[in-house]
Parts: sequence; C-alpha cells; structure tokens
Amino acid sequence: MINVHDIGIGLDGAGSRLRALEQHLAYYDGLGYRLVEIDPRPYALIIDGELRRPQLERFVAVLSNFDLRYSIHGLQRVNLAYDPRHELCRRIMVAQIEICRAVGASTLVYHSGLQALDAARHGLRGSLLTDQELAEGARREVAAFRALAPIAADAGVTIGMENGDPHLWEYDVLARFGRPRSELLTHHPRLHVRPIVRQLEAIDHPNVGMTLDVGHLYIAACDAGFDYLEAAGEAAPWIRHLHISDNFGRLDQGFDTESERWAFGEADIHMPPGWGCIPYRDLFARLPDYQGDAILEIKSGFWDYLGDALRTMQDILDQRNQVLSLSEAT
Repeated sequence: MINVHDIGIGLDGAGSRLRALEQHLAYYDGLGYRLVEIDPRPYALIIDGELRRPQLERFVAVLSNFDLRYSIHGLQRVNLAYDPRHELCRRIMVAQIEICRAVGASTLVYHSGLQALDAARHGLRGSLLTDQELAEGARREVAAFRALAPIAADAGVTIGMENGDPHLWEYDVLARFGRPRSELLTHHPRLHVRPIVRQLEAIDHPNVGMTLDVGHLYIAACDAGFDYLEAAGEAAPWIRHLHISDNFGRLDQGFDTESERWAFGEADIHMPPGWGCIPYRDLFARLPDYQGDAILEIKSGFWDYLGDALRTMQDILDQRNQVLSLSEAT
C-alpha cells in the first residue's frame, strides 16, 4: 500500500522578502496543504559557505507562524562530485542540514552531482572530463555522503539525491567537442536512476536515499530511449521523497521563458498532474511500498490551479490504493 504522508507544494515565485514568503505560506495553508518545500536561496541564509544565524532566526520566525511541515530544497549548483571547490560545497551542505534542523524539516533535497558538463559549458575547462575523472568524481561524492550522513542523522534529516533531466545546451556542448548525442548519459549519468542507485548502495546509510523527480525522469526516458516505468521500479527501494509535476516528455528548444514553453509543450514545464502525459497510475504501480512525502513542484504560473492539483493528486493515490486493496482481497 502506497503511504504518502503528506502531499506538499514546492514554494515558487515568493521572491526574497519574508513578507512575501509569509503570504505564500498563508495561501498554501488555506488551500489545504500541510507541507511546503522551500528553497533557502532567496533569503540570504548561507553566505560564503557559512550559515547566517540572524537571518535564519527571522526565517524560522515566519515559518513558525503556520501549522505546516517543511522540507528543504538545497542549492542546485552544489556538486560534491565535480566542483573543484569541494570543501566549500561540503560546508554548504552542512549549513543546509542545519537549516533543516532549525525548521524541523526531515528531508533535504540534493541534486545528484553526476552532471559533468557545466565546466565545459561555461568555458572553465577546454575539454570534457575523461572516463577516469568521471569515475573519480562519482567516488568523491560517495565519500562526501558517507561523512555527511551521520551529521544528517543527528539532525533527523534524510538527504534525497535527485535525478536530472536533459537540456538542449548539453547536446550543444557534446557537439562542440565532436561527441555523439548518445554520450549524454556518460557525461550526465543522473538522467538515469541506475548510477544514483549504485552510489546509494556504496553509501549504505538510512539517512541518504533518493528523491525521484518523476518529471525529470519522464523527459530523460523519452529523450534517451530507456523505459520510464522500468527505471522507476529500479529506483523504488531507494526512494524516500517524490517530486511531482507533469510534462510531455519533450526536450527544450533553447528557450527559457516558461509561458513560451507551455504553448509548445516542451521541457520540464512543471504543470499540475494530469495536464501532460506522465502515466501516474502506471508509475505508482511500480512504487507499491513507497512511504514518504510527495511534493507538487508546480510553477507559479499555475497559481490558480494549486487547489485542483492537490485534489487530483489525492484522487490518483486513492484510486491506486483501492486497486491494491482489491487485488490483495482476491
């Protein structure tokens, strides 16, 4: 039986003012959400790898005004595999764990570091990473999480390593270095769940698991040609947290404006579930023993439909559990 503790909402579009944060939380609370996932970046909580206690106290004071649970979405550019500023990234991770402790968040989302194209994209190096460098980076990330896991456990936090989605710019980088499109999974392994699972097996700690982003996985599966539902099933034993949205499984075409993407149905457009093509009922059939939260990562452009999204997601889960109950009864 799927046991989703809470269907939460990812905070989007609140800006950097604590007053706006408070207004957003009040709106979510009024819609019936009991859990909000917050990105701490806009609130100046971490400066140069150090946690700013005065800012944290003001942040916590706002969150304490509501009878809500919280999870924290960590900084996306922290990369414990391939960023040469490894110690700085580690300090940022520790600071994020402390933010979780302060707000009572049980989950910290970390974007898997198994994406090795950023340095080449931004001209920080003139070549792609070699196979040896790719393997060394993956091992470095494992070692980092073996050290971070006890810190997270002490704070009552589970770190969920999130899978990624492909982008047109990545194929452009490969083409610049004369590499075929088929090599994207080599240089961006977190597109598939298997490399993350291997790392989790090596870390082997209950406070480090996977955040499965079902929208990321759908685009990656459609683009790279692997089986979406099989990949979800492979990840299932390791999933501790879910990110939910909808899309059409199409690669972006280089445009970043969200409303432009909606009209063309491309990229990870973070629509409410049921608006796109993700087969949610089949997906949850591959996650029969899931226990944890499900965060709706829906862009602020769909603000007026967040209440509908909550009800739709609850209906999908209820229907799936009814099917499971009937099958068990027979």
